[in-house]
Amino acid sequence: MDGKTLLYRLRNLVDEDSAATWLDDRTSYDYLWEAAKTTTRRLGNLTSKQTFVTTADTPNYQLNADFLNLLNRSRDGRYFIRYMASGTDVMLYFRDYEQIRFSNYYKSYDTNQSTMTRNATTFVDIGQDFSDWETEAGETAAYKIMVTHNNGDTEWAYIGDASTTTNTDDTITVYSDQGTTSTGWNGTSGTPISYSIEKVSTQTIPECFSLRDKQTLNSQITGTCTTAKDATAGEVQLVDSSGVFYTTDYVSPGDTIHNTTDGSVGIVLEVSATTTLEVALFGGTDNEWDSSDAYVIQPQGRVELILDPPPKNSGDVVEVFYVASPPPVYSDYRTYRFRQHVVEAIVKYAAWLYKYRDSEPDFGDKFYVQWDKAVRDESSDLNPYLKERRLRVNLKRRYGR
Repeated sequence: MDGKTLLYRLRNLVDEDSAATWLDDRTSYDYLWEAAKTTTRRLGNLTSKQTFVTTADTPNYQLNADFLNLLNRSRDGRYFIRYMASGTDVMLYFRDYEQIRFSNYYKSYDTNQSTMTRNATTFVDIGQDFSDWETEAGETAAYKIMVTHNNGDTEWAYIGDASTTTNTDDTITVYSDQGTTSTGWNGTSGTPISYSIEKVSTQTIPECFSLRDKQTLNSQITGTCTTAKDATAGEVQLVDSSGVFYTTDYVSPGDTIHNTTDGSVGIVLEVSATTTLEVALFGGTDNEWDSSDAYVIQPQGRVELILDPPPKNSGDVVEVFYVASPPPVYSDYRTYRFRQHVVEAIVKYAAWLYKYRDSEPDFGDKFYVQWDKAVRDESSDLNPYLKERRLRVNLKRRYGR
């Protein structure tokens, strides 16, 4: 059931005439996508895999924008991911992030004392004595400094030798690598408001992993269309010959996009090339792209995977299998990859959302009940283990009589 058919089914279900304006395409697509995501979260029936390569001493890795929740579980119900390093292939098990923070609390040694200054290769805290944590240049650092900026961004570096920029022990040289061979920081620069000093802890194979929200959004993306494109069947191609949508900007389906020249706003449907996006636009002058039209893309919030302790080596491979959010359908001929009866169910969920907007919750709740039953039936069909377990229970009851 493609986007055009979904809109037709939804309009009929809520009994709206085709000429009526109470239903609009953008809101209908929004409700249908919300229904599709909620259905996937309940069923776990759309799956994907992300593979990434580790960087030495780095604990956090950004997950794909379509990540909903973890997929793989052991027999005792524990979530796990796959970790491959130098011929070793092991499972790392999930641990709550708060437990990791609590267990690692002993690593924190000190905080800021007075006026701080962040420089490209040094860090200054007037009143602090860094001598207990310093490491000679070229030696393996034993401590690192974790800095929080006034915009919420974080930055960190390994603590090297004392610098004589001001006073000897209130200024340190910072290094991006534990071997203290390259001066500099890891993360985003800014104005520091606090910091902590932690003992460096790495391990060849991490003990566990966790998840947390990525605490900063990816940078907003701006640019200019370089090739005029007309809309076809509700979607239009954005081409920017200088775009780096795949390689640097990490644009993903579901990101919000604005054509600031014609005043339209829409959603990214697909990243089809490094310089090309497929998008749907609404509410503008023509909802298309003319050459020199300016655009703004706002990335979605993300989830980070945390390895604890951080891997000692670069080049290890991590595989994460996960339940994936369905790509958005906001045009005539795109479709959700559910089975047909599940697609029919998400139309009912969207109708339920419309009826709450229409202040008819009692009537709308019937649509929700129908969606819920369809999801329960699909869950039973897709999980033969549960059906087998129910059968065993029934047999036990019968033979026990």
